[in-house]
Amino acid sequence: MIYVAAEGEKTEAEYIKLLNDTYGDRPGQKFLLKFCRAGEGLRPDEVVDHVVASAPSPSDEKWALFDRDTEDNREASIRKAMGKAAKAGVQIGFSHPSIELWLLLHFQQFTSQEEGRSEEVKNRLRKHPEAKGFADYDKKSGDRGKGLGGQRGQSLLKKEGAAIDNARRLVANCPHGGCSPKKANLGKIPGPGTETYEEWNRRSGHADGCDPLKRDPSTDLWRLLTMLDIGMQSPGTASDRR
Repeated sequence: MIYVAAEGEKTEAEYIKLLNDTYGDRPGQKFLLKFCRAGEGLRPDEVVDHVVASAPSPSDEKWALFDRDTEDNREASIRKAMGKAAKAGVQIGFSHPSIELWLLLHFQQFTSQEEGRSEEVKNRLRKHPEAKGFADYDKKSGDRGKGLGGQRGQSLLKKEGAAIDNARRLVANCPHGGCSPKKANLGKIPGPGTETYEEWNRRSGHADGCDPLKRDPSTDLWRLLTMLDIGMQSPGTASDRR
């Protein structure tokens, strides 16, 4: 059981459901990602607070998902979230500029530094020929807005290996210069207060002193899927992801 909270209640929740429904009941590799609903509008540090409050035990595995999103003036909240997560033993799924980058990486690499703005990422996602159903993504209300049901979700499946590889390359090419996905720690955090901030930060593959706000572009969701052994069967670099 892994507890997951996010600032968004649509895309993130439906992506978690897609993973549970598709991969959660595999023989010998069963898992359940428990999405902790809280309503729209949580700030990054509030996402961390919410997943900590939702998990029954301090030792439960917990993930907090949130975006860079410069249009929302959240720099201080992101730094606060990182500090809280390190102390509480919470894994972070931070996407710069947004979770839509992770969706796009299923279909193609994306290296343009958008300074926290998501529109170009969404445009690429809408226009990609393999991203079935995404042509009107975030242009309508309800399920046709940012939902991942139907054709959209199906087009993501079996492309997780490509997304992982693309995300790992972004870590390797981080502007900081000292980051590497091979240095990432994919194990469970033992519990609250068991790691320094530096030790906790190295789990991401990013080096000491690498400012999260400058990891442009990047997403940590590759670590969650790798921990769950999703996408590990794709050819090429599967043996090199551990």
